[in-house]
Amino acid sequence: MGFWRSFNTVVSRTTEVAFVASLGYMAVAIACTVRFGRRTADTSVATPPVTLLVPLHGTEFSLEANLRAFATQEYPDYQLVLGVARENDDALPFARRLAAALPRATIDIAIGFEPSSRNPKLANVLSMMRYAKHDVLVLADSDTLVDPAYLRTVTAPLRDPNVGAVTALFSGHPDATFASRLGAMFMNEQFIPAALVERLAGTPLRHCFGPTNAFRAETLRAIGGFEALAPHLADDYMLGNFIASRGLRVVISSYVVKTTISERSVPALFTHELRWHRTIRGVRSRGYAGVFVTYPVSLALLAALASRSRARGAIMLAAAFASRVVLARVAARALDIAPAPAWMTVPRDLLGFALWVWGLGGSSVRWRGADLAIGDGDMLVEESAVR
Repeated sequence: MGFWRSFNTVVSRTTEVAFVASLGYMAVAIACTVRFGRRTADTSVATPPVTLLVPLHGTEFSLEANLRAFATQEYPDYQLVLGVARENDDALPFARRLAAALPRATIDIAIGFEPSSRNPKLANVLSMMRYAKHDVLVLADSDTLVDPAYLRTVTAPLRDPNVGAVTALFSGHPDATFASRLGAMFMNEQFIPAALVERLAGTPLRHCFGPTNAFRAETLRAIGGFEALAPHLADDYMLGNFIASRGLRVVISSYVVKTTISERSVPALFTHELRWHRTIRGVRSRGYAGVFVTYPVSLALLAALASRSRARGAIMLAAAFASRVVLARVAARALDIAPAPAWMTVPRDLLGFALWVWGLGGSSVRWRGADLAIGDGDMLVEESAVR
């Protein structure tokens, strides 16, 4: 009896401490997100020629609109390279229709992949690089929607020769499904605030984010080209890491890319986000261990279940829910998006916590139709077949 009482006391105190730490994190995240919402656009008078690389894989929600936005930038001299791995890729007709509809635009379409690349995305990009004409490169995801000022804004920091890469945060924009709305909430209310909190310490950024990255071709060559990134699952992270290792700065653009979330089901969302979780664990194992503080509702629930006082448990749950709702509203204002309904913060938090626990183990992910095995860190240990 004494043992179990002591055990329950330890569990209760541990969960309460974790919950208090989570509330502290939420307060800092709210403050950082408010500050980010007050940013000003960074544009440059200089507009060097740019090659914009957009690898494609299958059809996505609003793909046609996304590609047209890339092709109609308010930028004097740029080339758009669209690439598919195979001739039968469903995205290829979209690329060809766009090129036919905009004959004055410089649009090249690459078909093929580099079979030696274990990373399926970079297998496509390596094939696309044979078309690249300009020294300034921008690598962008096809599931993002941008406005006409996009290229001018994301390339502006490169006017500083000490800047080696410009990366961009991203906001999630769901379609009509419940799963896609949960996915967008992860981006808007958890990923971006966490990235902003990380910058609070003032340590130099040493990685890039996924949807958009701008850099010079000479910088890419200096780190070994995309070939150096091909064995890695977290190619965007390692791009910034390798560039920072050369003594150059990695900076976050003032531009926030709009990412389309079109998950058809919660299991599909779980598989997608599990890849992100295991990728983060691979490149930042210590940081991943602390991700639990971003789930206050789950921690409050655990603390409430372990508490002997129902009133105490109810207060913790109310405080957790309130903090999540406030962060959601602050993030929506900073990103200029519509916030999700308040009640959805509960399933979103619980799903995220379950993914975090699941992500603590396992050594495989599914990406672009391929099952990939992860070795040390984020190194891919099996060759990926591009499907």
